[in-house]
Amino acid sequence: MTMPTCTEQQQEQHEPTIRCMGPYQVTPSLWLSPVLLSDTAEVYRILNIDNSIHNGLHSAKMRFPFSEEAAQYFTARHLNKRTESGICREWAIRTEVDGPMIGLFALGPFDHGDMGPCYRGKEPVAKPEPMQDTRDGNEEEEGILSCGSFGYWLSPEHTGKGAMTEVVRFALTRMAKQEFGYDRIHGEAWTDNMGSRRVMEKTGLMRPAVGVPVFVPKFDAVKDIAHYIYDSE
Repeated sequence: MTMPTCTEQQQEQHEPTIRCMGPYQVTPSLWLSPVLLSDTAEVYRILNIDNSIHNGLHSAKMRFPFSEEAAQYFTARHLNKRTESGICREWAIRTEVDGPMIGLFALGPFDHGDMGPCYRGKEPVAKPEPMQDTRDGNEEEEGILSCGSFGYWLSPEHTGKGAMTEVVRFALTRMAKQEFGYDRIHGEAWTDNMGSRRVMEKTGLMRPAVGVPVFVPKFDAVKDIAHYIYDSE
């Protein structure tokens, strides 16, 4: 598992031109800032505390235990992705602006998959019939929404303290429309992941929507999804 990486010096040269780097101050004790190569050791430590992050929807490809090589790939991949795209869509969660990483938050385009596009004034619909035009004539006028989605994980040492709810609320109200121009934000969790579901529910901003089950190879099972949405306008 290897990939070309930028050095820390190259990182400093490239990143001033990258959009949405932050740092964003969520609360006096919570910050969002880019994942750095220097976060590798902490990523390795956190992801080996227990298997709770491994079991989450947004770490569906992560393995437990998490290897040092995988941790190196993880931080290098984040650096390379924002350098190549010119925009930062994933941030380390920190308790101080330059403090150690305690989790990850990502905000990017939503893959509608079997749901089909979202229209203004319409709720998402799962698994539309193939080749069937279900538009009622008004949707073209209302327009297709620009949709984003978020994902996150947090060190087990920091869960249960409301930190992730604050991060999600900040992203919905201060980042989604202002930084990325999203009209609607989607959030998903496994239905049996009550902690992650409570994060979205406690924001007081998101409402339940239809979720589409998915097959997860590492669990060798179909998992049901709890789906929530937030409209930014």
